[in-house]
Amino acid sequence: MSVRIYVEGGGDNKDTIRRCKEGFANYCKKVAPLNRRPSIVACGGRQQTFDRFITAVSGSDADEACVLLVDAEDGVRVATQVEHLRVRDGWKFPVLGRHKVFLMVQAMEAWFLADRKALADYYDGGFLAKGLRGSPTNIGAILKNDLEPCLKHASRPTQKEEYHKTKHGFALLALIDPDKVGNASPHASKFHQFLRTL
Repeated sequence: MSVRIYVEGGGDNKDTIRRCKEGFANYCKKVAPLNRRPSIVACGGRQQTFDRFITAVSGSDADEACVLLVDAEDGVRVATQVEHLRVRDGWKFPVLGRHKVFLMVQAMEAWFLADRKALADYYDGGFLAKGLRGSPTNIGAILKNDLEPCLKHASRPTQKEEYHKTKHGFALLALIDPDKVGNASPHASKFHQFLRTL
């Protein structure tokens, strides 16, 4: 079974789409079995990601599985990922069968806050770790609107300067420890469990 993961991110620029794809691929390869790594499809915007996933599901062969991986954007208050996206985004899903839907957290940056050592190492001196929000063991509770401002504040004194989603985000994604992320987020843990079964 071949697996393609349709991820939100990368915008509409070829270089940032490439970096998004590489960041997620490097993250996933730390979790998936060596000879069963999924293909990453960086799709840009949120709606575009959903549309590409639905098109892929409808056109997939029996030996292909499509996976949607998007931010939750808000706290999740319903039982399933699909129901959250139906309620929040108004998305209509077909019967998924072998195809899967996973949520990240309210926004990707919360994954970084589970591995604060990797953040500090990446920024290489001057990083203000004490200014980060929330608990590194409960990243799903960190509000989306708090994430980028606290990362920008913490990274501003560093040589790389303040956090920028496309300049820094995908490189950080490749560096962070998935075990720390999975321990801090039930949604990430479910995604990791899927990757390990490939």
